[in-house]
Amino acid sequence: QALINHLHQFIIELGNGFCFEARQKRFLIDDEYYFADLVFYHRILKCHVIVELKVDQFKHEHLSQLNTYVSYFREEVKQPNDNLPIGILLCTEKGNKLVEYAFSVMDEKLFVSKYLVQLPSKTVLENFIINEIKN
Repeated sequence: QALINHLHQFIIELGNGFCFEARQKRFLIDDEYYFADLVFYHRILKCHVIVELKVDQFKHEHLSQLNTYVSYFREEVKQPNDNLPIGILLCTEKGNKLVEYAFSVMDEKLFVSKYLVQLPSKTVLENFIINEIKN
């Protein structure tokens, strides 16, 4: 909910080219409704970006859900001049081995990442930026 409340800042952090399309985008598959958490269209990449937010650690069923949504957008929403859609799964925790196994035969346009529930302190962020600039 906090991410949604700060959607404008989140889009800016994603980078240039992201256009917000929908929150809880509803679509119908086999007479059942499904909801993608966030849907963007990227003007530069010319593709949809589907973002799923999970408030727990990565589970393989999350990836299956996202893959279903990306496949739906590829078949039903993508326009002839669009590139294939991209899926991003954001979790509070992720086990690297489980992610590796879950991805072993999946589409390469899906990504799993970890996000922080609370931002680090200003000092920690400043030190990180200084170290990154030095490197």
